[in-house]
Amino acid sequence: MKVDLKSLQMRTLESEEFHLSTQGRDSLLSDIGGRFLEPVDVDLIIENTGNMFIGRGQVSTTIALTCGRCLEEFEFSMITDLTLTASESSGYGENEELIVLDDNQAEIMPRIEQEIFSLIPLNPLCSEECKGLCPLCGVNRNLTICSCGKNDYDPRWEKLKQLK
Repeated sequence: MKVDLKSLQMRTLESEEFHLSTQGRDSLLSDIGGRFLEPVDVDLIIENTGNMFIGRGQVSTTIALTCGRCLEEFEFSMITDLTLTASESSGYGENEELIVLDDNQAEIMPRIEQEIFSLIPLNPLCSEECKGLCPLCGVNRNLTICSCGKNDYDPRWEKLKQLK
């Protein structure tokens, strides 16, 4: 996703709005079993400060993730603020956040993907009340009530019961 800053480049201390939408790369989420369900929408205001461009806006999308407890797929909607800085040259030190313009265009997709990936929880849950899978029979306890836990007998604990 590129933002063309050619028209803004000639107008110092002015800003321009950009409304962009693109399909996300499913390969970004493939390692965690996720995929994009909706396009990545970006609303951005970029200001020309004279020597660089400062952008502020929002990114929104919906992705499919797998619950860490019940292993069911669920929708995870995200909206996050985005701040970026772009310049014609990288002469502002070792700043990894700085986007260097190429032919008056700023490639902002790597920065957007970084923001999206940072919002994904380490252990995604379909809901806080998720009961997960039964460790004995494997049924989804959100959908079915199993009787495994009621007949749970472990002979290793029998000697402790005799200590009364």
